[in-house]
Amino acid sequence: MWNLSDEPGEGPMLHPVGPGVDVWRPRVALHARCGARPLLRMLGWSHEAPDPRCTCGIYAARSLLELERPRPAWPPPPVVGTVSLWGRIVEHERGWRAASAYPARLRLVCAMCAWFEPGPGAPVAVHAFVGRLYALCARHRGGIQVPDGRRSSPTDVDPDALQARLLDAYAVEVVPFDQVAALFRLPRTPEPRFAFLPSICVVPAED
Repeated sequence: MWNLSDEPGEGPMLHPVGPGVDVWRPRVALHARCGARPLLRMLGWSHEAPDPRCTCGIYAARSLLELERPRPAWPPPPVVGTVSLWGRIVEHERGWRAASAYPARLRLVCAMCAWFEPGPGAPVAVHAFVGRLYALCARHRGGIQVPDGRRSSPTDVDPDALQARLLDAYAVEVVPFDQVAALFRLPRTPEPRFAFLPSICVVPAED
């Protein structure tokens, strides 16, 4: 899963979800690096990513349903897909950590349906917030509001055209819809347990 931007002169660009910082650039392989390496050198222990004794590496789950769905902080990623992995690979019960990776297939999905509550999943609108784009289905097309009151803004971007440009930029095929549909039928994600965790509110679509 990835976050998505579409900057003038750059085109669609995939960004990591979670603690990752490296952009997945079109037609360029991503190579893992351990963020703890300077500290490890000071302690006399360095390694290439991924290392079995560390948590570094490029993460890939065996399937979308293997990904945990605790109600995440903003933003919910609107792109899912499969990846090719190579080089040093550490296998785990639910997936892998790899030295190198590149997207194999991609699909734009409704960010709300994928990670928060059941819905149709197929995007009909694209919203923008803090330099990122979020695809939304007919049910969630009204946008998303964050706890401090800010809301995503609708754009005139057509989700089908955006997906086509994304696939062309990365030179990959689309993930068939039926291979991701199960993600949109999962139960609603529970509200956060702690008050300090951010939440996301759905803004109903206007008639």
